[in-house]
Amino acid sequence: MDPEPPSALPWSGQSLDEPFPGDLVALVEQLAGINAQTARAIPVAIWTRCGEKSDLEELTARMQSYDLVKSNVMRGTIHLLTLRQYWLWRTALEPTLKRLVAGFCRGIWTSVDYQALHDFGLDLMSDDHPRTRADLGSAAAKHFPDAEPRHLGFALRMILPVVEVAPDNAWHPPRTTYRLAPAPPQPADARSGLRDLARSFATAFGPATVDDFAYWSGLKKSEAQTVADQLEKPAPTATRPGLHVLPEFDNLYYCRRSTNDPLYEAKRDPRFNPQRMSGSLIQHGRVIAHWTYRKNEPPTLSPWEPLTTEAEAKWSSFVNWWTHCETAAG
Repeated sequence: MDPEPPSALPWSGQSLDEPFPGDLVALVEQLAGINAQTARAIPVAIWTRCGEKSDLEELTARMQSYDLVKSNVMRGTIHLLTLRQYWLWRTALEPTLKRLVAGFCRGIWTSVDYQALHDFGLDLMSDDHPRTRADLGSAAAKHFPDAEPRHLGFALRMILPVVEVAPDNAWHPPRTTYRLAPAPPQPADARSGLRDLARSFATAFGPATVDDFAYWSGLKKSEAQTVADQLEKPAPTATRPGLHVLPEFDNLYYCRRSTNDPLYEAKRDPRFNPQRMSGSLIQHGRVIAHWTYRKNEPPTLSPWEPLTTEAEAKWSSFVNWWTHCETAAG
């Protein structure tokens, strides 16, 4: 017997219960980006929201044209964004990214001048030659000997306006290399970028608190507070979400900072891999199973409770789609 659905959740901006009617660029705009920390996260997130309309060839083409780009933005983690979102939001998040570098690379901003490293990186990347994070660190270490090469590579990836080089096949992304982002479609400044980031968050996840917005974005609460008025804008009508397969690190797990939110709490569950958050099957807004996969094998499901016939059918549909993608991608 199905569990009783909870109160309506403001997730209609996530296009979970009706296949998204527009193209991929419009979908990514609507979702406020797609978390892209794992190889299959983007295709799975799109399949969840588009069903049989999901098209890996279109995804690859949109990435190769850089209408959609991958870069480190919210919380310093990798997301798929539209080029418009990238430039606006990255400008707003520059202080956050600088702080994250300081947190992961202790003492770097006392041994290296931020602006000097930034300018060095821009000059280095101006030749349009793709570079890995290790390449960036190795090149910078010759000019900044007081910092570790791995810290320099990490810092340059975060503080430069770089995006990942687009894959030839979105299902099998290659080793990560970086290039400078294409020119912005419109001028971007930190203030307009921050307001756009907040508006997009409210549209995607519903009216929220400053704490929620700060948690999702990685901003300080004091920074998020400056655009609190944008978080109060009405969102689409709340829905009672049904069954959905979510990829690892889906932003639904990061859109609320409240112990009353079942997905926020689920991240602490030991059944999730503590080193790498698993994918999940959710029903009525709570986790009923998690899933993992190995290379060249279909995903496997680990239920947290007895599954309904409907849940088993949903999972079977997902595995069939996954298998088709593997076969098509060769």
